Amino acid sequence: MNCCNANGHCTQGRDCPIRKQRMKETNDAYVKGFLIGQEAPLDDIADTFKVLLAMIAVIATLTLLAYVIWGK
Repeated sequence: MNCCNANGHCTQGRDCPIRKQRMKETNDAYVKGFLIGQEAPLDDIADTFKVLLAMIAVIATLTLLAYVIWGK
């Protein structure tokens, strides 16, 4: 059953199965676009926490070094 005319435009409105399939493909592609690179969010949280601890250590070291060099 083909509900589209020669130009590819649906003639049955919202109930057209071809239109529904195209909408589903578009929605699936939209959702998957947000999930690229986020296969395991828990791993991302652990990596972010590790970087946060490293940044705190670097800033604390620089602060102590500046205190030793310049002041009391």
